Amino acid sequence: MKSRITPSTNYIDSLSSQKSKDAMRSLLNNIVSFYGSEGSHEEFDWSTISYIQVNDLKNYLQHTKKRTPNTINTYLSAIRGVAKEAWKSRAITLDHYLRIKEVGNVSGDRESKGRALSPEELNKMIDYCMEEDGAIGMRDACVIALTYSAGLRREEAALLSLSSYNPYEAKLTILGKGNKERVNPLNNRVIDIIETWLDERGRENGPMFVRIFKNDKVTLKPISDKTIYNIIIRRYKECGLDRLTPHDLRRTFATILLSQGEDVFTVQELMGHNSVDTTKKYDKRGEKQKIVAGKRLPL
Repeated sequence: MKSRITPSTNYIDSLSSQKSKDAMRSLLNNIVSFYGSEGSHEEFDWSTISYIQVNDLKNYLQHTKKRTPNTINTYLSAIRGVAKEAWKSRAITLDHYLRIKEVGNVSGDRESKGRALSPEELNKMIDYCMEEDGAIGMRDACVIALTYSAGLRREEAALLSLSSYNPYEAKLTILGKGNKERVNPLNNRVIDIIETWLDERGRENGPMFVRIFKNDKVTLKPISDKTIYNIIIRRYKECGLDRLTPHDLRRTFATILLSQGEDVFTVQELMGHNSVDTTKKYDKRGEKQKIVAGKRLPL
């Protein structure tokens, strides 16, 4: 059944990735539920939302639900986006839209979640996989090594193709959020791991990471971002490491580069962030690095 064309569906359609669209559907349904609707966002009359009602939602999320500033601001951004679509379709006036737009974001950041791994932890995971007989171990080692060393989101890792990899120039071309492309360098250790995996996978064009059957038969069928997630979670547990998430490999990428003296703007480009403020949230060096920096200050 085809969806109704409404301000909310138009806003969802403007988003770049399917994952973002799915998450936004859920968020918009939460919003209309707050306003007393038993239906979905598609059935809701978005022209009825006022400046006061948006402020009510903001206060509810901030003071009753104790949501983080980032979460609250995501809700507010969604309402502004839908309101803009309502104005463009003449469901509300420009004055109505501008009043909703005036509801300000919540300021302040909470300490970001997650952690950075030590080089010893990274190598423990990779070596554990490489010591396992068969193609699955080599694939999983390559998943972990590339996700960390190229600072990949798990969706980006799942989308890699063999043509993304250039061993002669030691670089990886990555298709990131919003179809933005970036090219990241690879070190010799990572290239060795990739080459060992490709000895198992074969050099045929297709996905970099593929499905492998239990009899160790390698296919050219791609794995999903969910499989990337499962691989990393399973392997850290098998190694007996402290809890981590796949995104912690990306945090580790940023933290190690910054700790080695790379400037934050270079790290921003390597991670594919639009804002340097986003990159700063991946820095897990903590208070210890501040103490070191303070002692280096000349006088």
